[in-house]
Amino acid sequence: MEETIKIRAVDRNDWSTTLQGFGPEEIQQLLAVYSSEQVVGTICESVDGKFYVNGLPEMEYFSLQAAAASLFKDKEG
Repeated sequence: MEETIKIRAVDRNDWSTTLQGFGPEEIQQLLAVYSSEQVVGTICESVDGKFYVNGLPEMEYFSLQAAAASLFKDKEG
């Protein structure tokens, strides 16, 4: 059985409780990634078009797909 993955935008009012290494002015959008209706993690897109997993600036991804794949790789490992 395949797992359903959903990505939903996080309301800007909730960004301060989710972002850890960024100011809100540095972020274009914040997305919550769901699997089986449970949040697996978040992906934020910076104003310069890079993606970061769980609001942490240490590891950047150049696509939404790569960032989402890393969330599920971490979940499996």
